[in-house]
Amino acid sequence: MNGRRFTIPGPLRSFAVVPALLLPLGLGLPMSGAGLHASTAPISGAEGTGLEAEATMNDLAVRVMDGGREDRGVTQAQVTLFRSGTESLADRRVTGSLTGTDGRVVFGELPAGEYLMMVEAAGFETQERSVRLPADDIVEVILQPRPLTLDEVVGTASPLRSGVVYTAAQTFDRDELAQRLDASIGSMLDGEPGVAMRSLGAAPTRPVIRGFDGDRILVLENGERMGDVGESSAAHAVALDPLAVERLEVVRGPASLLYGSGALGGVVNMTTRDMPRTWSRGWEGAVQTQAASMNRSGSGSGTLLYGAEDWATTFRFSAREAGDMQTPDGTIGDTWISSLDGSLGFVRQWDEVRLGFSGSFVDREYGIPEAWDDPDEEVFLTMERQTLQTRLDWEPRQPGAIQGLEVRSNISRFFQQEIEQEFENGRLADREIGLEYDAVSASGTATLRHGQLGAFGEGAFGLAIRARQLDIGGEEAFVPGADERSIGIFTFQEAPLTPDLSFQLGGRIESNWNEARPNDRFPEVDETRNSTAFSGSVGLNWRPGAGWETGVQLARAHRVPIVEELFANGAHLAAGVFEIGSTELEDEVSHGLDLFVRRDFARGSVEVAGFANWINDYVAFQPLGRIDEESGFPVFQYQGTDARMIGGEVTADLQVNDVWSLGAGVDYVQGTRTVGAGDPLPAIPPLRSRFQVRADPGRWWAGATFRAVATQDRVAEDEPATDGYVLLDAQAGFRVDPMGNHSVIVRIDNALDESYQDHLSRLRQDGLLMPGRNVSVSYRWRF
Repeated sequence: MNGRRFTIPGPLRSFAVVPALLLPLGLGLPMSGAGLHASTAPISGAEGTGLEAEATMNDLAVRVMDGGREDRGVTQAQVTLFRSGTESLADRRVTGSLTGTDGRVVFGELPAGEYLMMVEAAGFETQERSVRLPADDIVEVILQPRPLTLDEVVGTASPLRSGVVYTAAQTFDRDELAQRLDASIGSMLDGEPGVAMRSLGAAPTRPVIRGFDGDRILVLENGERMGDVGESSAAHAVALDPLAVERLEVVRGPASLLYGSGALGGVVNMTTRDMPRTWSRGWEGAVQTQAASMNRSGSGSGTLLYGAEDWATTFRFSAREAGDMQTPDGTIGDTWISSLDGSLGFVRQWDEVRLGFSGSFVDREYGIPEAWDDPDEEVFLTMERQTLQTRLDWEPRQPGAIQGLEVRSNISRFFQQEIEQEFENGRLADREIGLEYDAVSASGTATLRHGQLGAFGEGAFGLAIRARQLDIGGEEAFVPGADERSIGIFTFQEAPLTPDLSFQLGGRIESNWNEARPNDRFPEVDETRNSTAFSGSVGLNWRPGAGWETGVQLARAHRVPIVEELFANGAHLAAGVFEIGSTELEDEVSHGLDLFVRRDFARGSVEVAGFANWINDYVAFQPLGRIDEESGFPVFQYQGTDARMIGGEVTADLQVNDVWSLGAGVDYVQGTRTVGAGDPLPAIPPLRSRFQVRADPGRWWAGATFRAVATQDRVAEDEPATDGYVLLDAQAGFRVDPMGNHSVIVRIDNALDESYQDHLSRLRQDGLLMPGRNVSVSYRWRF
């Protein structure tokens, strides 16, 4: 028995019961089982505020309407109620919620009296008004349109403030992320339109967008590259815990124009609040804990922000401990996780300038199920990352030719070891560092936004630089290291052709210099690759009538092969494969067409998105159908081929009434070699569909999600097929107090304990199943 098979250690074992302990403390309630009688409870601080301390509770119904189209409600408007008084708004906040698809929101159990109501929505002027309860009828608020600001749009897809998009994109705020909280970003996004997951256990997961994987998908932190090696192998994890993420943006489609090599398939941008753009005076923060049954996991996080008039400081810390994964067939050993994350940040605001700094760290260990059934052998990874980030914003109070400037930078040091241990009679007999990554990287982007420039209404010019020194060592190093440098200049221009039709044009020129670094396995390597590439896009966005929006984009993108694809020649222990690269591989060049049509109704929406990408010199990770004799691993080769990716997504949402809502979606992608016999590409997700039902009367919500995944038998040569399956997930939440500051979420994943294999999981090559039924409970306290 090895020393890594453990129960959750003392300090973190208590996460499973923290919700039960913190809940009464946070609410100021007794620990006894006495019930809550909100209808007659005194309201703290009610004296002199216009709220009656002992009163019958009332409901308040609000409908927020679009002042530009008064037949249409405003979706996702933030409606917040405050007590009257002289204290700060933060101290007087009573409750708040977002409107549904019809622009409605209902608050329950409010004492009679006078309130200040603030209504905010992206693209509209903020409105404040007094409301007195009890109210005789629905309170209707009409918001007047205004130009969008950068924070309100999918900033990952466009550097401008217009809010116009030309390709499919999604955003997830903190509340949405809390409802889907998991051990990794990949598992949290799995099942979203066009987004699947590559995995090798609970920790090493990564998003797959429209069939594009690895280095073709950029995973960013605050808009910059993270400096980890998550893109290079199924055994490598994203070096940031989801507990740290405040907002998540997903762009489906090529984004090389803004981000250079590696954004050929899409972008996932994780935004933290380490350097906030806005803040209130005083203290604010949140505490969150979660416990889960499938791998006996516990996690917890805390964030704290103190804001003064012209500066703010932030603190963030999170910890996670998890045991081995449980499947319907039993336990998969060596799939545990142990991690710590933290950061400190500071922001200073001058008249038109804001400057922020943050320092963060990640310290993580996780098991790899290479020898999962051998109690005398263990494979695991250790990961460390230290990062310094800065951001400078200049926002002129009277913008003219220059609309603003943003400068971002990220400097990081990343260190990872893949370790193999052997035990005899329960004692450590041998320890070997099979593979070691030591990387120092820096990246920076400066974006200057301008006003009217000829035919273009607004636009941006940018400069991006990146450098990384990657040393690779260890007893089983199968690739050399690399020196990577790039510099690119880009422009993104937008022209309003009519009030309903916008035109976008962009281009980027980027030079890349890559040189192999020798190590013990490759002592004489001196390969150098230099290239200059052009990326560009042209797009149209058309809003022909109320609720209609259409976007189309033609884009050229490129990607420089990574060091593993060029030089690999040996067994990769953690990934469990024998990899063969080729220095003859060329840069990938993609020409893509993206199209989406969206229709918003009074009570719902429908979106249809389609895409087609033709890629020259696509690098396929092709199984060869043989086993390496020495390692016992299947052999894979990086092969260059011309390829085509086509597919699409359909999503629909319906607000049946003020309580019930429905959602449905389907997505499909087909990857094909366009040379030879037209064989399928390997590792392409199957056809997937989902159906969701949810009830949300106000204080609580509950729902269920059905996911159906088809058999994937359109596979590459020597790639095994996978059977289809159906999963049932259930979710429920309770907003403990009327202010919504305390919430409890219960989630049951794979409720029927279905036995299944995921086509993109490397677990299936050993015949292993995906996780079985998992019950998780999380508690969140905002203050």
